[in-house]
Amino acid sequence: MITVSDNKFYELAYNPKKNRIYLRINSYWKSPEVVPNYLNDWNKVISVAAPGYTLLADFRNMLTHPASVKELHEAVANRLVESKISYVAEVSPTDRIAVLQVSGVWKQIGKGSIKVADIVLGESILDQLTEAKT
Repeated sequence: MITVSDNKFYELAYNPKKNRIYLRINSYWKSPEVVPNYLNDWNKVISVAAPGYTLLADFRNMLTHPASVKELHEAVANRLVESKISYVAEVSPTDRIAVLQVSGVWKQIGKGSIKVADIVLGESILDQLTEAKT
């Protein structure tokens, strides 16, 4: 596992064996300024991932973000589509408004996600989907 970033706001890592990116978002981001390296970290992790990679996103601890932060997430989501991501599995936030924000970002870019109850299930489903493609 290659850890690109692990701080109090998010963790971003890559497993080259599975060709999978892992994202965990923590707590409240009051503005893009609290995560100044977020886009650069995404560019780094995408640059090492092979086309057709998968993403397992853990949003359980995400709280509702202001519009400026939502725009940051939209920029990342657009980058994911451009970079040939194959599947996204997400553990949804417990914060109801954050659930709507996450769904809105995926919908806006025309990419759906597989909603799962926990990380283990998400890992298993993505493994099965990628095995079926090979």
